[in-house]
Amino acid sequence: MKSSLLVTGSIAFDRIAVFKDRFSNHILKGHAHNLNVSFTVEDMEVFHGGTGGNIACNLALLGEKPILLGSIGHDSLEYMRTLEKKKVNISYVRRCPELLTANATIMTDLDDNQITSFYMGAMKMAHQAKIKDIKDAVSMAIIAPNNVRAMSDYADYCFKNGIPFIADPGQAIPAFSDTGLKDFITGAHMLVVNDYEWQMIADRTKWTQKEVLEKVNYLIITYGDQGSKIWSSIDATVIEVPACKPEKMADPTGCGDAYRAGLMYGCQHDYDIEKSARIGAWLAARCIEAKGTQNHKVSKTDFKKFLKTL
Repeated sequence: MKSSLLVTGSIAFDRIAVFKDRFSNHILKGHAHNLNVSFTVEDMEVFHGGTGGNIACNLALLGEKPILLGSIGHDSLEYMRTLEKKKVNISYVRRCPELLTANATIMTDLDDNQITSFYMGAMKMAHQAKIKDIKDAVSMAIIAPNNVRAMSDYADYCFKNGIPFIADPGQAIPAFSDTGLKDFITGAHMLVVNDYEWQMIADRTKWTQKEVLEKVNYLIITYGDQGSKIWSSIDATVIEVPACKPEKMADPTGCGDAYRAGLMYGCQHDYDIEKSARIGAWLAARCIEAKGTQNHKVSKTDFKKFLKTL
């Protein structure tokens, strides 16, 4: 039986609203210490999201049947059915009937400033969904932002059981202790972060890139539309991978998760690290072409044509 890709990370709803004004017009100067403001929005859209859900969905778009590990509340039946139809294995997702599924409420003003609130909900129980309970063979795992107890447990299990994993601490970096963050990264096959997250890690750990490469095989830093860079401890190379240009710009949210899915796909199919990252860049461009993190399409014909260019 072919081994599967394992995706661990948050499973959440994204509630997106646009405030058709500027926050600064409604915040009194000198009163940031005692805010009492209300922003009225005309429309709100609800999307399926979460790092785990996004990465698994993107892998399914490329033809994989990834295993998703995480936790949901009693309000995710339709979300899970959607993932299942896309051939995501949701057998090991833990349902917490007493809780709501995690959700992010994101409000953006006309200057692209954002105010976000995040409700953890069932994500608090993600550590109860355990890798050891998975009966399928796993070839590689990604440990994406989730509750940090679960992330630490997953990294420890993968390391002890010889499962190569991608450490993707992302938005969870502030929730780790300095020691916990170091332990999470150490032993990973890859550390994948954006440039801002890398600076946070460097500040928290006091590690240089050279010191990180003593603990992981690859350090990959993404730079948005400037592409990504790959540092290898295996052959001491640095590779620059350009971004792919989308056909239209609809919504950049979730393109980092798409990049990670493409990266995993490439590794699963024995592409080298540069070609795997190029697959990630191509898939990220497809994500940008649609609103929401799981609403883009992938043409099998176009994907096959792209693979021939590698």
